[in-house]
Amino acid sequence: MTRSLTLLAALFFVLSTGSSSDAVELTIDQVLMLDAVPLQLPVFHDADRAGTDLDKLFQAAPAIPGKSWPGDDRWELNSGEDGSFKLKGLESGASIQYLLFYVESDHWQKADLIITCTRPVAVGLGSELLTMGEKDDDDLQKGEMTLPAGKHQVVVRVLLDSENAEITLAVNWPDDSGEEGLTTGTNPEHPVTIQTILNAPRVGSVAISPDGRFTVLTLSEYRDGKNRDNWLEIRRTEDLQLVQYLRGMGSPSAVGWHPGSGKQTALTWETSHDDHTTVWHFNLETGETRAVLEHVKDLGRWEWAPDGKSIIYEISRKPEPDSRKVKHVEHPADRQPWWRGRSHLMQAFLTGNLQRQLTAGPLNPDGWKISPDSESLIFFTSENDWVHRPFRISKLWSLDLATLTVRELLNDPWVGNAIFSPDGKTLCLTGSPSAFDGLGRNLPDGVQANDYGGQLYLMDLDDLKPRPVSLDFVPDIAGTEWSRADGMIYARCTDTQHSNIYRYDPKKDQWAKVETGVEYTDQITLPAEGRWAVARGTSANHPNTVQVLDLKKNKVKKTYNPGTEQYEGSGIVFGEVKTWVADLPNGEKLDGMVYYPPNFDLTQEYPLIVYYYGGTSPVTRDFGGRYPKNVWAGQGYVVYVPNPSGATGYGQEMAARHVNDWGRITAGEVIESTKAFLAAHEFAMADKVGCIGASYGGFLTEYIITQTDIYAAAVSHAGISSISSYWGEGMWGYAYGTRALANSYPWNNKELYVEQSPLFHADKITTPLLLVHGDSDINVPVGESDQLFTALKILGREVEYVQIQGQDHHILDHEQRIVWNDTILAFFARHLKDRAGWWNELYPEAKDYR
Repeated sequence: MTRSLTLLAALFFVLSTGSSSDAVELTIDQVLMLDAVPLQLPVFHDADRAGTDLDKLFQAAPAIPGKSWPGDDRWELNSGEDGSFKLKGLESGASIQYLLFYVESDHWQKADLIITCTRPVAVGLGSELLTMGEKDDDDLQKGEMTLPAGKHQVVVRVLLDSENAEITLAVNWPDDSGEEGLTTGTNPEHPVTIQTILNAPRVGSVAISPDGRFTVLTLSEYRDGKNRDNWLEIRRTEDLQLVQYLRGMGSPSAVGWHPGSGKQTALTWETSHDDHTTVWHFNLETGETRAVLEHVKDLGRWEWAPDGKSIIYEISRKPEPDSRKVKHVEHPADRQPWWRGRSHLMQAFLTGNLQRQLTAGPLNPDGWKISPDSESLIFFTSENDWVHRPFRISKLWSLDLATLTVRELLNDPWVGNAIFSPDGKTLCLTGSPSAFDGLGRNLPDGVQANDYGGQLYLMDLDDLKPRPVSLDFVPDIAGTEWSRADGMIYARCTDTQHSNIYRYDPKKDQWAKVETGVEYTDQITLPAEGRWAVARGTSANHPNTVQVLDLKKNKVKKTYNPGTEQYEGSGIVFGEVKTWVADLPNGEKLDGMVYYPPNFDLTQEYPLIVYYYGGTSPVTRDFGGRYPKNVWAGQGYVVYVPNPSGATGYGQEMAARHVNDWGRITAGEVIESTKAFLAAHEFAMADKVGCIGASYGGFLTEYIITQTDIYAAAVSHAGISSISSYWGEGMWGYAYGTRALANSYPWNNKELYVEQSPLFHADKITTPLLLVHGDSDINVPVGESDQLFTALKILGREVEYVQIQGQDHHILDHEQRIVWNDTILAFFARHLKDRAGWWNELYPEAKDYR
């Protein structure tokens, strides 16, 4: 007894295996690579299908059996209830036929696919070839499908020999092969998957030429789902039309423009191999490519002098290891294996092949910038100061490139970046509110500022007197660029849930937002002249795009999306993302957002995932990321994202709450906002709520479940279970503590270090908990998960622990990132959907040991 797949329609096409000139032969590997674009797409050459590649053909409107592709009326649905299709009316000659449909599962499960056909068949499930068993006497073949929740594309290929003019093909599965929740059809619309997010083309950087005519994009993708491919595109800025396409160059990086090319425009980049780096110069007009720095060992950052006559670059150097295989650790920073590495600056001139060393000594020149006239540069140096917070002395210096004399410009550990004004007479400095003895503070007396917050200061080089220019500016300032074209300072800012570009007019002392057309702007690049700028960014429901900005009209002129085919052209659909503000019991309002599943139905009930960070920066509306809320929503969850107190981008008072809090305020806000969300939304299942956070958010997860049992499942990635062990053992624990634990130490604030640590309240945890940790994490050591796991096991509580081998604080390996994502979703499916199959498949019970 079998249950038929009910197909609303079937899409097929014919490819001749003979010598006909109007078609090309495709291998099964080419045909079945549907989720990842094949390296060279096959193209149809006949008049009706000229220029149609395989992916586009599959994404076309499905043809109904009996009313198929124009002129190809060949598949028809047989009478009866067996769901079989008949292929008829074929001309003589061998051919390959394809049947395509989709199987959608509302949860992870396995199901047997049964195909009955007298002719040889091959089956593709997604981008993989499905293993089919041997035919039985009734021409029946069976293959086991593993179906995570979502929609899966199935392609059946039939080989027809020259003697058959008609075949019958039936696709079924047994009644008892899988659980309920399977539907079939030919509508290609489906939620986004982690594979698409990781594999689709993405823009890594953009750079506009000095004259504004051209923009270069660095792009990458995983074409086969495993190996990363990198390339460059040079586009005309005004309309983003492709001018030149550069591929097969390895992994070009540090891509930019030569600033002094005169009438000729030249692109520059670097390639590296075995610790040696070459810097290349490519002339767009002549097509000439030449090396300007060749095979340089241990090359660090490099930059063209604005006059284009020389390159200034770093050379790294490492100390000789102790032959006795011991290490005398000088101070806490010396625990970092790279800390003793040092660098110095060099200058190489284009003419005469001359080079010279600019700096030397035991201190690194950091954050260096070259003056607009190419006659000097500025750089920071940093030394340890273990008596005063933040445990370092930071100085800014000016180096005269003619005499190599230096001048100290400032001594302030809270200033982290400096750039020149276009005339070279003023510096734009980025620092915390505590910089310059609190010159940037906008807080009541006695309130410790969150020194992760970014403020902007201007300092004239003639008098070295800083002045704050963002004191009443609410967004938090990160990277800055001072435009030579219009004299404005452009700043990328954390602005509540968004990353926006603002520009500051020094003459009018005014801030204004720059319209970029996206909710999260990663980068803006400015020309030396002209009205155009180029930005790149994403939105909550839209992958990365490149925008041409008209700075005079303050509007987006043109947009380019490199992932159009993978997203818009493949049937991916997103649910809505809406802002939702929670009313807290104390009368305050807490900002947040909600990700809804695609095809959300207000009359249905949905399990809820609550995601947060809480560690000094807000969760923003960028697409994808390490915690892809779109993917979670696509699995049938509503995802609520509150931004608790302590986040930057909401003003200094909100940000200051992060200091020495460690859950005192933030945990209550997450719990109360979750309750408020449940009360306001009947579709959210109150007994099926999960919570998840990472790093500080992982700590928050662990602490929250010591305070409440409203969550049915909790996930902590790289969470901190004991503040004191993280403070002392993490490579940056003490450094993070200079801000988040300002003036609090285990010996003077035991209550914070003990009472706010989840480990010391492990007996209060009753929520099923998944601990996930990279076993090579040097930020939050893996011991933080080890000790809480041990405690919960001794207490007999429900806990799972998965270490990601060889990974640090962030899971970056492509394949491991997929497993990591699946682990989290499988755990939630087990507890929020009562579907344990996925988890049991990933982590079956051990049979060889106990």
